[in-house]
Amino acid sequence: MFEVLFDIPSQDFLQNADESTHSRVREILEELALDPVPQGAKRIIESQEKIFRLRARHLRLLYRVNYENRTLVVITIEPLSRMYR
Repeated sequence: MFEVLFDIPSQDFLQNADESTHSRVREILEELALDPVPQGAKRIIESQEKIFRLRARHLRLLYRVNYENRTLVVITIEPLSRMYR
């Protein structure tokens, strides 16, 4: 199981999210803790680090996986409507 950590932008998003969004993000993160690269996750090739993006309903998550430390750092969480402006 991976430990899930949050970068500052993802913390800010969660503080301002409504309860339904917050619970959906919690479900996604529980799944990622068990399987950090589920089907549908895409690796961002341009990055030296192992950074992935995952679309889950109306949200997009960017996160970094460190297999040595068994940690997953959520970089950003954004609604898809904001990502495609």
